[in-house]
Amino acid sequence: MNDKIMDNLSGMYFTVDDGDGSYATGQVIRIATEGAYFVRFEGEEISLPMELVSVGEMLEATDDDYKLWRFFDTIEEREKWTKWLDTPSTPRVISLVRPPR
Repeated sequence: MNDKIMDNLSGMYFTVDDGDGSYATGQVIRIATEGAYFVRFEGEEISLPMELVSVGEMLEATDDDYKLWRFFDTIEEREKWTKWLDTPSTPRVISLVRPPR
């Protein structure tokens, strides 16, 4: 019997979507037990305590099958993603009228 627990998430950074359209950020600190990790969500000015999150929670999706948790190897990758999320989209106007010749 193999007693080694697979740990693929420790040290990874994440975003997790909230139901109101906002998101939270943080880092997976370490494995707690098989199927659960200690994570730390980022606060604005203070370091929040660690929380215990199951792998099942990390795999949750919306009714449209969009994953709520996204994982990143580096904080720079996560910042690039959040910058894209926070950038307002610009509407594009497409003319359906053919220009005269």
